[in-house]
Amino acid sequence: MQSTTPSPSPPPPPGSAAVFLDRDDTLIRCNDVTTDGDLGDPALVELLPGVRAACESLVGDGLMLVVVSNQGGVARGKYGCDAVDAVNARLNELLGGLITAFRYCPYHPKGSVRSFTREHPWRKPAPGMLLDAADALGLDLSASWMVGDKLRDCQAGRSAGCRTVLLGTAPRDEADNAIDFVVPDMTVAAGLILRERTRRAHGETPST
Repeated sequence: MQSTTPSPSPPPPPGSAAVFLDRDDTLIRCNDVTTDGDLGDPALVELLPGVRAACESLVGDGLMLVVVSNQGGVARGKYGCDAVDAVNARLNELLGGLITAFRYCPYHPKGSVRSFTREHPWRKPAPGMLLDAADALGLDLSASWMVGDKLRDCQAGRSAGCRTVLLGTAPRDEADNAIDFVVPDMTVAAGLILRERTRRAHGETPST
């Protein structure tokens, strides 16, 4: 189990809200720049269109940003934890240091590196990374959000008690109740979250 956190900053007030963000193909290109979906080279880190502006708008509204990422490439022997840290550092550099904290899970049940080959409560769709960050940062999970491009991201968010946004298109099994909203990209996701926060602040019923 691994975590990386940017330079220390004053602790947030208790009950703060956050947006939990998947990393690969949510914030940065992955499938387009790798052959196997495992990104361990910081030189390949490229923000997806609109991501920085979206993150700036969320932080500007008082939200913390926490990246939560499955990194099974470590378990598969594709790269080590140092490479994950380097990619995360490059991502935060491109975002101007907007990320409050990173959590990642290097475990995978079908890995080749014995010490990382198993299931783990941090591995999405389990909510372990979100719960750990919430405990460390004093977050109000009921006021927080999870955004990602996979159903498992939303499942982790739902299990943690967050509202959820799926980027892309809804899965064929639309009976899954882990997804609150489906939007095309981070730009739309950020606008949605800000509108919903305004509704909550005014005591209005959340959108569905």
